[in-house]
Amino acid sequence: SHTKSPSDRMSTENATILCNATRWPLMVDPQLQGIKWIKNREGDELKVIRLGQKGYLEAIERAISNGDCVLIENLEEEMDPVLDPVIGRNTIKKGRAIKIGDKDVDYSPNFRFILQTKLANPHYKPELC
Repeated sequence: SHTKSPSDRMSTENATILCNATRWPLMVDPQLQGIKWIKNREGDELKVIRLGQKGYLEAIERAISNGDCVLIENLEEEMDPVLDPVIGRNTIKKGRAIKIGDKDVDYSPNFRFILQTKLANPHYKPELC
């Protein structure tokens, strides 16, 4: 099937976490197998974003409102603090919005957020993972 991931133990565990996590999943993916799997699994609906690319914040805001699945690829160890409310799922207005910077962004319950890093042994703030 097109959702088949590599069958080694690490890939199987990553796939399980991705599909069942209550927090936004962080894929530690130095060999880039996970990112290939998630791109196949989600297909054209997946919004692939790199932090720092032109217009990335607006793209994330649109995805949150539209209920899209966002993949942040090649995450470095420092993350833009403006995204902290997204990472923490800190919604406002009874879960119908989220604050990004000074903007209230409509929050779709279908929105999903996946973080991927190529770093083999990354160190992130505890809220992230």
